[in-house]
Amino acid sequence: MNSTVNWIAAYNRLFVLLDRNGTPTYYSGPSFLRMVQQVDPGSPSYEQLIPLRNQQGKSTSRKSFYWDTILALPEQQRFQLFRLFIDELEPHAKDEVDAIRALVFGGGRAVPVTVVPVDLWNSEKLNKSLKDIDQAIDAHHYNRATTLSYTCLEGLYKAYVRKHVPDQAGLTDLMPLCKVVKDDISKKLQAQGPFPVEIVNAMPTLTKAIANSRNGFSESHFGGDSQRWLALFARDLTNSIGRLMLNFM
Repeated sequence: MNSTVNWIAAYNRLFVLLDRNGTPTYYSGPSFLRMVQQVDPGSPSYEQLIPLRNQQGKSTSRKSFYWDTILALPEQQRFQLFRLFIDELEPHAKDEVDAIRALVFGGGRAVPVTVVPVDLWNSEKLNKSLKDIDQAIDAHHYNRATTLSYTCLEGLYKAYVRKHVPDQAGLTDLMPLCKVVKDDISKKLQAQGPFPVEIVNAMPTLTKAIANSRNGFSESHFGGDSQRWLALFARDLTNSIGRLMLNFM
């Protein structure tokens, strides 16, 4: 369990919403457990869980078994479950959901995940890494988040170079890869006519920022919150660069 999250407080706030019978935020036992199965397919259904709890002499009240089910999840899946509920409940109870988000995720909101086409080099690894960035931030694993951002960019650049500049496919360092990609994209855009060169020219600067975040360059220059905002910054830059590149893949 992540000691920085008050799971009891977060759950108590969540259950208030889930227990509002007759409203869109109400979740019955079966519907709650179906939500849990989205993050843990091996979790029991309502029909399986209630007889088991009866055999074990445990309470079958919704508040009790909801909490026990959440508590039994590994940390990462617990974060995923709260994210699912936040997404589902926010349109119906924004203020209450904002309070839950602040308790569990520090108020942070995840940006959409870039999806890498499956025909590209190591696309499975890229897709998983991009999805994992947000989960790492949710779990307060900021060093992992910046490392994943670096890995995503490295994979994207290698995929692009392999497809469009194969004579440079032997490059392995991030910044040289970035330069090759930037130059090739600039050439393609120049052939189409005038374009805002500043956007493409920003790629090396943004890439270097992510590389420095991963290498801990900035951690010695800022306060205790530096890791979190650097992780968020690296995540956003990775998605921005990825979206730009995917237009040319």
